[in-house]
Amino acid sequence: MQTPTNKPSKDRSELFVEQSPSAIAMFDREVRYLAASQQWLKDYDLEGLDIIGKSHYDVFKNISQEWKKIHQECLKGAIKKKQEDSFLTNDGSLQWITWDVRPWYTEKNEIGGILMYTADITTIKKKEHLLTRYQDLLEKTNEVASIGTWEIDLKKMSVTWSPVTRAIHEAEEGFEPNIETGINFYKEGESRDTISKYFQACIDEKETFDLELQIVTAKGNHKWIRTVGIPEIENNKVVSVYGVFQDIDEKTKANKLLALQEEQFRQTFEFAANGMALVGLKGEWLQVNKSLSLIIGYTKSEFARLTFADITHPEDLEKDYNLLNQLTRGEIDSYQMEKRYFHKKGHIIWVLLSVSMVKNNLGLPSHYVAQINNITERKQAQFQLQESISKLQGIQDASTQVSIIETNLNGVIKSFNRGAENLLGYSASEMVDQTTPEIIHLASEVEERGKELSKAYDKDIQGLQTLIYQASIGLYETREWTYIRKDGSTFPVQLTVTAIKDAKGEVKGYLGVATDISSLKRVEEEVKSLLDVTQEQNERLLNFAHIVSHNLRSHSGNLSMLTELMKMEVPEATQNPFFPLLTEASNNLKETIQHLNEVVAMSTKTNDNLLLLNLLEYIKKAQVNLHASIVESETQIENNVSSSIFVQAIPAYLESIFLNLISNAIKYRSSDRPNRITIDVETKKQFVVIKFTDNGIGMNMKLHGRKLFGMYKTFHGNEDARGIGLFITKNQIEAMNGKIEVESELNKGTTFKVYLKL
Repeated sequence: MQTPTNKPSKDRSELFVEQSPSAIAMFDREVRYLAASQQWLKDYDLEGLDIIGKSHYDVFKNISQEWKKIHQECLKGAIKKKQEDSFLTNDGSLQWITWDVRPWYTEKNEIGGILMYTADITTIKKKEHLLTRYQDLLEKTNEVASIGTWEIDLKKMSVTWSPVTRAIHEAEEGFEPNIETGINFYKEGESRDTISKYFQACIDEKETFDLELQIVTAKGNHKWIRTVGIPEIENNKVVSVYGVFQDIDEKTKANKLLALQEEQFRQTFEFAANGMALVGLKGEWLQVNKSLSLIIGYTKSEFARLTFADITHPEDLEKDYNLLNQLTRGEIDSYQMEKRYFHKKGHIIWVLLSVSMVKNNLGLPSHYVAQINNITERKQAQFQLQESISKLQGIQDASTQVSIIETNLNGVIKSFNRGAENLLGYSASEMVDQTTPEIIHLASEVEERGKELSKAYDKDIQGLQTLIYQASIGLYETREWTYIRKDGSTFPVQLTVTAIKDAKGEVKGYLGVATDISSLKRVEEEVKSLLDVTQEQNERLLNFAHIVSHNLRSHSGNLSMLTELMKMEVPEATQNPFFPLLTEASNNLKETIQHLNEVVAMSTKTNDNLLLLNLLEYIKKAQVNLHASIVESETQIENNVSSSIFVQAIPAYLESIFLNLISNAIKYRSSDRPNRITIDVETKKQFVVIKFTDNGIGMNMKLHGRKLFGMYKTFHGNEDARGIGLFITKNQIEAMNGKIEVESELNKGTTFKVYLKL
């Protein structure tokens, strides 16, 4: 721009400024517009406005003080210029310009004002800014993606790494690699051999390469990387190789982990104990495991031709569809429901169905994963439980004469059945959540029982604890109490208190079941009265038996003595045919009196103290006493009784029992086979069971079983059978709190089982 030496004429100035292809304006000393080029008007959005004569500061109201200072300096002769500058336009937008401001002179060489030249470089600056942003973005992207660059100049044999490439290698800031050190970063073995091979092929054959290999960083860390090499060719010769270097360690490890997880899922899916399936968006079975086939009965190929709706019970289908639609819309993450499937054979299978959704890489629904547990047995048990509960509720409601009261841990009544209402006169609403069972108990009974429990458990137990203490420690108690009705009257009950436990076995309350035993108590009094009468009569009968036994024994002795005297004093009388009959009658009377004495003796010995006796010792004693009979009958006895077994018994009774049972087995042996007796023993609860088994003639139990232990009952016609032995044996055993059982089969043998207390 030339500085005028003479003041240009107004016409020339206007013509010069207006026709200038650049943005230029001419101002007077007051910085008022004298002229402005069309480009100026266009650049500053002033087209169509009359700005001549107006102050530049009125046209641009946002002019800064700094610009005003420049204008004043130029009006004093200074020349100011700047390659890049910015300012805010009237609309507030930022505008970039390059500018030149200098004074213009009048004919008298005086400063007449200033000339201002500007060039709008906003577009250029925006492009520069955009380019810088792109470069920034590329660098940031490379950093985020861990993508670096590298180049090998084969002419200079130099290697260049970008900062990202150097960072991937974990090398120091100033590290300068060469070809050898660069290759040596690759893990020795397959990775190093592969990069060497492909790098040489790139040089020799002009081939690019794209490889995923492992390196060992400067810090010793193992990393998976991707390296791409591209040859640069001049005159048909590779002069350099350049490319990218990417850290794919996390991606590779993630892929390997994903592959492992996919295999684990496949194994889990296929061999899971519960049924699993992949279901398509239309409900088709995409894939099912073995367990699901076993649960529903269809093969995998049969499933492929079905949808889940085909085998779902109609009553469960709507709920299943509703939940599935919510899942598809993203309203829920998963759902679980109990539902019914139809087995291939037609019966119902109850399952617990759990469903989640799998999305594709676009975030859209892909398919569903279903887990199916067979809960048929559980549901059947649940139905049975519900049925039982209904029955129990029905029983409870129908039990009009049985009081059933439930309490919580604090004893507060939570349930009061109709029977309790009937027996006690209270309504359920008066009792439930209002009071405890203490209100229906006699205070004196509760107090007395509290003292008993306190003494037994060595702790203070009183009040409500008296009623529930034993149940609270895992016991149940049944005892008689006196209940008090609402009207104050009382009645006796048989009360059983038990603990109510939850599924974890923890006590959550107590249940008291009481039965009105008023009628039983009346009967008990009647029975007691009868027992007193019976006892008195038995005592009289026993005394009578003693008298009869004593008197008969005297007369029998006299008869025996007279027959003996007749043999000695009147021998010829023995020749009388009636004398043997008299002797036999006398002996029979003596034996009968002896049996009667034994029965009477049993009645008087039942209160004798039982002793702890060695079982084997008394069996051997019986064998010794019967030795002659055993030898004569060629009987073989197998004694399997241990010497360590003891029983509570009266010695004379135990010896008599064993003698009787062994002698019977000898007496009633079979003539068709060698006689054999086996003696075994076993323990059943509080009893020792001694078994005497023979292979004798046996008996018909249907015909004689009920009369077997009766007095003077015989069944085989043996001359020496009296029918008193088993009667005495049974009574002796029962007198020792035991019992006897018999099993027999005609012509096969007999087993007697003797139960005696341990």
